[in-house]
Parts: sequence; structure tokens; C-alpha cells
Amino acid sequence: MRSALKKLCLATAAVMMMTSPITTGTAYAADTAYNVKTQWLAEWAVRTMPMELVRREIWLEGDKGDYGWFTYVNPPAEVYVGAPCETYTGPIIEGTYTWTSQIWPGYPWDGWYRIDSYLTHKTGGAAYTIRCNFRIPGDGNYTWGSALDPHF
Repeated sequence: MRSALKKLCLATAAVMMMTSPITTGTAYAADTAYNVKTQWLAEWAVRTMPMELVRREIWLEGDKGDYGWFTYVNPPAEVYVGAPCETYTGPIIEGTYTWTSQIWPGYPWDGWYRIDSYLTHKTGGAAYTIRCNFRIPGDGNYTWGSALDPHF
């Protein structure tokens, strides 16, 4: 009797394993990608300071879901209240892009910085842009640029 019960338990367990979905761990969305640069910035920015940029190529998948795209400043900065930082959440056409982030000292006014970020499709067909105006609390090293967060 014990052997028959053991065989029945093993058979039941095997059937349950074959009909249950197989998982290999927790599923996560793709990692956030950053196009950033760390550099020393002066608290009081003026237009005579040089513009800086950081550029890279990136492949974006268009058929998997939406992206969240936002500018990035760390340590955090004061964002201009009258024109909050632009963000984008939505689909992006699939393909290879040149991803450029630029920082403009003294724009839109002395004491402020502006980050422009561009995604330009390598075929020249699609282009996206976001912008952010901000002030920093003091001189120091800051990491600035933009980030793409896949929502899939």
C-alpha cells in the first residue's frame, strides 16, 4: 500500500509540474540607459562659458512598448518653475539613434543652465527632443544628461 501511495504522489507531482508554467526567476524591465557626463559646474552660469555635450549611439526597440525619457542632474538641482523639464513617455520608432545631450551655461538667463537632449534616427527620418532649465545650489561636480527608461 505504501509503495502504491508513493507512486501516486510522484505521478501527481509530475503531472502538476508538466501543466504548470515554468519560470526561472523574477522578470524585470530592461535597464534604464543613461547618456550623461560628470564635470565641474559653476553655481553662477553665464553665456560666455563653453557648451558641453555627450553623445552615443543606441539601439531602441520600437515594437516592445513605450519609453520614458527625461533629463538628469545629480546632485538634484532647482528646476525653473515657469517651464518645468520636458519629459517624453510613449513609443519610439525602432532603430539606431545618435543620442546627444548638451548643456548650455547661462541659458535661458545668467545663473541658469539648460540641457537639450536629442534622439536622431540614423536614417534621418525620426527625431525627438526634450529640454530642461535648472540652477545648481553651488560650485561642484555634477552629473548631467538624460536617461531612457524602457517600460517593458
